[in-house]
Amino acid sequence: MLTINRMNWTTVGAVAALAMASTVACSSSGDDSSSKVDAAVADANAADATAVDASHAEDASTALDASSADSTATDAISTGPVLTVLNFKNWCSVAINGATGSTDATVTASVTSGSTATIVATPASSSFVIGMDPWFGVTENDGGAAAGMDVGTGTTETSTATVVVTGNQCVSVCCQFPNNTPVPCPTTNPCP
Repeated sequence: MLTINRMNWTTVGAVAALAMASTVACSSSGDDSSSKVDAAVADANAADATAVDASHAEDASTALDASSADSTATDAISTGPVLTVLNFKNWCSVAINGATGSTDATVTASVTSGSTATIVATPASSSFVIGMDPWFGVTENDGGAAAGMDVGTGTTETSTATVVVTGNQCVSVCCQFPNNTPVPCPTTNPCP
């Protein structure tokens, strides 16, 4: 809509310049009146072409910027490995690389290949605690059941584990009921 308005104003300006040139030609005497008309028309056409070119350049630039932004967003979504954390029965709140914690059964994040991802688990509610070995598939204990780095006690305890990203990866974590009953955490990695 902005382009149409500019083009309409440019056309109005060109018509006004042409009318002015005609008036100048009619009121002038001598042989140079036709050259004044030609010069006025040429100036009006040049102004019209410049405005249209600028309008198209701005539209093209805006379109290219939007296209680049869409491409960047798509690249960010489609590139890089994905880290998946299986949250056993949603009993933990899981945060990957400082993101907001989630109690979803599956928590994912795009990560950079070769980087070390940090995962923090806290009990999802006061009904749960961090157990002895809540992690599977993390760097600690070479992927086997691992304790992680625990801070605090009881329902406010956090457990932090890391994983070196080598591609799409899956790790799992389980917060538990006190004493790991009535439903115990898995003893093997539930990741596929």
